[in-house]
Amino acid sequence: MTNKDIMRIQSLARGKARKETGQYLIEGKRLVQSAIEMRADLETVFNTEPFQKDNPGFMESIQNTGISCEQIQSKIMEKLSFTKTPSGIAAVCSLPKKDDPDLSQNQWLYLDQISDPGNLGTLFRSAAWFNFSNVALSPDCVDPFNPKAVRAGMGAHFGLSIHTNIDLNLFAESHTLIGADHRGDSLGNIENSEKFMLVLGSEAHGLSESILEKLDFTVAIEKRGFGESLNVGVAGAILMYELSKNI
Repeated sequence: MTNKDIMRIQSLARGKARKETGQYLIEGKRLVQSAIEMRADLETVFNTEPFQKDNPGFMESIQNTGISCEQIQSKIMEKLSFTKTPSGIAAVCSLPKKDDPDLSQNQWLYLDQISDPGNLGTLFRSAAWFNFSNVALSPDCVDPFNPKAVRAGMGAHFGLSIHTNIDLNLFAESHTLIGADHRGDSLGNIENSEKFMLVLGSEAHGLSESILEKLDFTVAIEKRGFGESLNVGVAGAILMYELSKNI
């Protein structure tokens, strides 16, 4: 691996470089395995000798897929890694192709100005679990392929259809828009709709007034104990679970 290669991969920590190259970096055995199982577009898998010795069967299974593999020194892996303690395996992935949202899909998640990549990745994990496989992000949302978001997603990225810089108005005619808001109604009072979109707002400010006026319904999670509010990742998981039961 040349210094130019190292610098190119290191640059993938930045959103601008990911956009220019059309690539991002994943790290860890679980993420690499998920990417292969979900047939993500992997350019090259990098591994260290200690990882190879500890995981010979896993590395052999990767090589059998025909994906390019390159063994590198541990000190090089430390330079490439976005974590303090690299696991010994990483891969460069191609960003998914940008397609227009498929409005025929019934169940959508819309994320408005989510700023924390950890929260975004957590929401992706819940979306995958509860079959909200179509996700739209508003302008000014954190980059879904930010390294922290990818790690928090735990492989969910590879199975979701993720659309960025999407205006909520796109879904106004085709879907029932259901927003999470502390002033909202109980989920039990919301009319069932075959085609709907769950809308979640930013961690700091929730849903903006411009978003609220576009919604068909707002829903709240009943508080049965104490505390100021729920983290958006937790609230999103609860609402996705409840809504998915009615489908």
